[in-house]
Amino acid sequence: MQPQTTTASLTARVYLHPALVHSPQAVERVQRETGMLVVVTPSARTLRLASLKGGSQGGDAA
Repeated sequence: MQPQTTTASLTARVYLHPALVHSPQAVERVQRETGMLVVVTPSARTLRLASLKGGSQGGDAA
């Protein structure tokens, strides 16, 4: 009998303030610390985190 292995998937919410839209340095810091891509839509003042491995994660902040 082989040992059974499981892989845990942890998800955490990251709340981003809309003012982040106007700060490229802050966007870079969030990307560096989370390992995710920050997608900024300045016209709508929204932010979203996207996985760098494909697929979308995170939420919008307005």
